[in-house]
Amino acid sequence: MKERNYGIDSLKSVSMLMVVVLHVLGVGGILLSISVNSATNNAAWILESANICAVNCFGLVSGYVLSKGHYRRSRLLSLWLRVVFESLLVTATFAIILPGSVKIHEWILVFTPVIHEEFWYFTAYFALFFFVPYINKMIASLSRSELITLGLSVVFVFTVLGNFTQTDVFHLQGGYSFLWILCLYLIGACLRNIEINDRINKYWYLAAYFLCVALAWSIMEIFQFGAVVSYESPLVLFAAVLLLLFFRRLEIKSARAQKVISMLSRTSFGVYIIHTNPLIWNNLLSGNFVRYTKLPIPLTIIAVILTAVAIYAVCTFADWLVEKFFKLIKIDLLEAAFDNLGKKLFKTGENDKIHL
Repeated sequence: MKERNYGIDSLKSVSMLMVVVLHVLGVGGILLSISVNSATNNAAWILESANICAVNCFGLVSGYVLSKGHYRRSRLLSLWLRVVFESLLVTATFAIILPGSVKIHEWILVFTPVIHEEFWYFTAYFALFFFVPYINKMIASLSRSELITLGLSVVFVFTVLGNFTQTDVFHLQGGYSFLWILCLYLIGACLRNIEINDRINKYWYLAAYFLCVALAWSIMEIFQFGAVVSYESPLVLFAAVLLLLFFRRLEIKSARAQKVISMLSRTSFGVYIIHTNPLIWNNLLSGNFVRYTKLPIPLTIIAVILTAVAIYAVCTFADWLVEKFFKLIKIDLLEAAFDNLGKKLFKTGENDKIHL
């Protein structure tokens, strides 16, 4: 059994914190409320540029980990149950604390998160998960040169061409789509299966990430080309790849640190589900951080980061409690039964690399 890569786990938790920073800046109203040519605007967009690759990191990590991992259908069931349960808790809380804030429509959304695209990343991941074992078999069958060609082809077709034409020619929907998550999965899987030269000092990857951030922000400011700071931007994608290459070599030797990082990694998805719940999104986050723009620039940046940390911490604790509750009611037995059913319905040869 391969040793767990706690560097990759660290990237998952760091990426989710970065996602929360993006939401504080965006839905919080900061980016839309500041003067275009002000110093505060520059500082806010530098912070945006530094964090915009977070979602790409998640997609890359999925491909990097799952392409050589053990495929369990129960993983999707577990995620769906957690989404529904946490949405139910949030909705019930608002129904009690803010009478009238929850309508019939909100209750319906609780139990139908996928078909109503309640959480876009979960919807995209839900679709992707059905194809993971077949994608993995394809990846495993390719030579090193073919993997490089595949990865570069995905980058060229879906980022370079799309940005060159400045149109959504391949319907990536700004990166908020199944197709974009599929692209990220393929790139992450290629990176995992290609033997990358580890003689390069890992901190060069981190330095190159900051260079990408600086270039993206500079191009946006000088040429007024906003697409360079978006999920589909080649620079933003490259920044995510560089963070993956850095964190995969990050060694965490402390047993206590490993335990904390493992917990943060497991609860990172819950942080996303809880803080992007429409009731929290619209009532607690939307436009509520505009006042930060009145502060001196250093305090504005500190306020954004501390707010993101606070949201991340509260949601992490809430998801951790849900995790403990699921263990208490033995959800794992339901997951095991689901896996056994899957094995009976989709039998594979004993020598298959991917066990369905």
